[in-house]
Amino acid sequence: MLDFKTPVKDDLAFLRKVCENYGTMGCDFNASNIFIWRNRYNIKICFYDNFLILAYFRNDQPWGYCFPVGDGDPSGALAEIFRDAKQRGTEAEFVMLTDAQKQRLVDITGYDFSFEELTGDEDYIYTNYDLSVLPGKKYHSKRNHISKFDRTYPKWNFKILSENNFNDALTIARKWCETKGESPLDNEEYKALKEALENYSLLQMHGGVLYVEDKPVAMAMGSRINQTTFDVSFEKALTDYDGVYAKINNEFAKTLIGFEFINREEDMGIESLRKSKLSYHPAAILKRYRGRKNA
Repeated sequence: MLDFKTPVKDDLAFLRKVCENYGTMGCDFNASNIFIWRNRYNIKICFYDNFLILAYFRNDQPWGYCFPVGDGDPSGALAEIFRDAKQRGTEAEFVMLTDAQKQRLVDITGYDFSFEELTGDEDYIYTNYDLSVLPGKKYHSKRNHISKFDRTYPKWNFKILSENNFNDALTIARKWCETKGESPLDNEEYKALKEALENYSLLQMHGGVLYVEDKPVAMAMGSRINQTTFDVSFEKALTDYDGVYAKINNEFAKTLIGFEFINREEDMGIESLRKSKLSYHPAAILKRYRGRKNA
């Protein structure tokens, strides 16, 4: 069987190299994301013939394998996935497949597959220019929200995240949890954010905090997927401040100099979140699929 393990800090350098060289714009192959969400989604990894194989586990069994990532021909790694599943007494099921990976899976294996779109798991990808400049008529309402925020809260300022204001970011996340009636200690997103801050440099995170009259009201944080694409993993705001999400989105985008694209991740099947992400006019929506070989 494949030797799957939970990723640890010592794996980050190799994970980053493999994922960045692969060139995907998807947030699931962001090395930092793999690490910080390993517990929430029971992510395990193994390395086979210079390929990274990532799988999601349940009850010590992989319920979903990802397409192997690496340089060269993935035929051997794919064959090993099918062998691994058989040895575990199950059938290999693939998850988080892109359209391109779906086709490669069929072409390489020669098998007949059934595919199901994973609604709620698609990534919303924008150009940095659009989110930082908000050009043209299509962003008129966003510019209005920001203008209103500036008029309503003239004593606002934005600071890059550092050790000096990690606690401010946590304060925002804690209050966000409380508005949902949840304890931060029981909220998986809060725990992931906290761990990301505790390993900020190692994970090569980048973030910012928005203040009104020196009170932290919004935060955003993420890391690069590759040289062209930045992934916003966390964005939290106190909605008592009108227009705060539009403001933090725009201010944070302005700091992402050198990145052509910004991945703002999935909508998780939440209708209000889907509408919000669509309102920013994504340059691409990266759809995901589940696939299983037909008998």
